[in-house]
Amino acid sequence: MRFPPEPGLATAIYSPPPPRRGLDASIVLRTTLLALVGLLMLLVVPAMADNGLRPSITYEPAQMRRVELSIGRSTIINLSRDAKEVFVADPKVANAVVRSTRKLFIIGVGDGATSIIALDDAGQQLASIDITVGRDLNVLRQTIKAVAPQAVVDARAVGESILLTGTVGSAVEAQQIADVAGAFVATSSAASGGGKGNVINALTVRAKDQVMLKVTIAEVQRNVLKQLGVDSSGTWNLGRISLDAVTTNAFPVQGTPGNSITSNFGSKNSVTLRALEQAGVARTLAEPTLTAISGETAAFLVGGEVPIPSGYSCSGTGTSTCTPSIEFKKFGVALTFTPVVLSEGRMSLRVATEVSEIDAQNSTRYASFNIPGFKVRRSETTVELPSGGSMVTAGLIQQNSRQAITGLPGLLNLPILGVLFRSRDYQRQETELMIAVSPYIAKPMSAHEITRPDDGFADAMDPQGVFLGRVNRIYGPKVDKAIKGGAPNRIGFIND
Repeated sequence: MRFPPEPGLATAIYSPPPPRRGLDASIVLRTTLLALVGLLMLLVVPAMADNGLRPSITYEPAQMRRVELSIGRSTIINLSRDAKEVFVADPKVANAVVRSTRKLFIIGVGDGATSIIALDDAGQQLASIDITVGRDLNVLRQTIKAVAPQAVVDARAVGESILLTGTVGSAVEAQQIADVAGAFVATSSAASGGGKGNVINALTVRAKDQVMLKVTIAEVQRNVLKQLGVDSSGTWNLGRISLDAVTTNAFPVQGTPGNSITSNFGSKNSVTLRALEQAGVARTLAEPTLTAISGETAAFLVGGEVPIPSGYSCSGTGTSTCTPSIEFKKFGVALTFTPVVLSEGRMSLRVATEVSEIDAQNSTRYASFNIPGFKVRRSETTVELPSGGSMVTAGLIQQNSRQAITGLPGLLNLPILGVLFRSRDYQRQETELMIAVSPYIAKPMSAHEITRPDDGFADAMDPQGVFLGRVNRIYGPKVDKAIKGGAPNRIGFIND
């Protein structure tokens, strides 16, 4: 079968192959129909071209991209089709330069975020690009790597600030990295003329050491008191002449006179000879021990609380009822410290320690309450020490001397006989105080390695307490070993 050619079209000739022997007639018919359909398609396409019609085009979906740039840096974006128009939302953040229809040259201008949209000649969206422009952190990352080569740190720009994340070996290393980032932010802000950014430190210390602090507070007080002389605080009667005493207290330093011997002269006159010598020593020792993780604060208090009235709250009119308000004041041995491990075996300590006790001599009366006074030894300081080292953080040497001479005017200054008309009161107080700290890197131990204060302690039985005066008896496996090896050891902290 032959088809005449159409004008302007390529000639398509179909010549069916000669029928093969044994070939089915239906197969021949199907092949003929397919050939006719192909010829009809060749006729339709040129007709559509003559009428000005174009086949439909399926556009590719728009490209969605996110780009991060530094100020002054640039990048190239390749487009899938030719771009007709390019829109930049904020030219102060980024700028787009079109050098060819399929390439965008994007330049970072200032801190911030913006978007760039590209359209083709048909108005279809080719690409939508989200641009984030910040500081160039490559220099910062290189500096951090040089300062702390073992640290794993990432620096990211968050607006005008910098976020530091990762892990470091010590708190000192983290502080050094934060200082470097702070200097970088200040330099970049000054160069760009923008606002002042901050450093967000989210670094984590890999292995936090534990620090055990031992504080020793030792104080010795010495007191010497001497009283000697004649007490002339009475009334002297010479016939009809009566002389009152010059002073009512011949020993004003101590306040309380000592031993006395009284002798009468006549029926109404008496002389009292007083003599006293007193010496005393007081020792105060406190050694609190406390453990804390590096960078954390720990507190310790052993003592008590004293109720002290702080005021009154009254209710009602006319005859009102008043109720005192009570506050509790702590006293005893207190310790608060914050350790920071700087490097291997070296640490910085902020230590606040206090030893206070009730002082009955300085008590006062308020309404119907007796408010006690307190003796306080307090110290607060910051030191840097190696593990196992010791340092005296506070010390005091104080000496107080008081002396008073009282007697009858004129007579007390006589060379020898003046002793009979005067009295001497002398008191000297000496105080020496020392506060020392010793930090250690603490390591955990097994439970059987811990020695308790009550190891081997047992109350004495009734016969031992009544007949032998014992308060405890030797008991326990540790003491049994000591008994087998030799003389028994004493149990308890207090020894006679």
